[in-house]
Amino acid sequence: MMIKKIINWFMPKKRKMDDDAAMTVKFLKMLEMTEERELSCGEVYELVDQFVELKARGENVEEAMPLVKHHLDLCRECLEEYEALAAALVIEENV
Repeated sequence: MMIKKIINWFMPKKRKMDDDAAMTVKFLKMLEMTEERELSCGEVYELVDQFVELKARGENVEEAMPLVKHHLDLCRECLEEYEALAAALVIEENV
C-alpha cells in the first residue's frame, strides 16, 4: 500500500505519458541506489558541517563519511544545504 502511495506521488494523473516514463525511471534508479543503512535528512543535517570541512581539506569524503555522501547523492534538499555551507566556507576563507 505504501509503494502505491509513493508511485502516485511521483506520477499524478495529470502528467503526460513522457513525464510518467521519466519519473518512473527516476524512481527506479532511486530504488536501485538504496542501501541497507541510510541516514535521514536530520542525521545528515547534523553531520554536513563536518563533511564540508573534510572536503575543504581535500580528504576523501566517500571513505570518511560514505553514508553522508550517499544521502547527498540522492537528496536535492540536503545537497543544497551542503552547497550553501561549502560556498560560505569559501567566502570565509577569502575574507
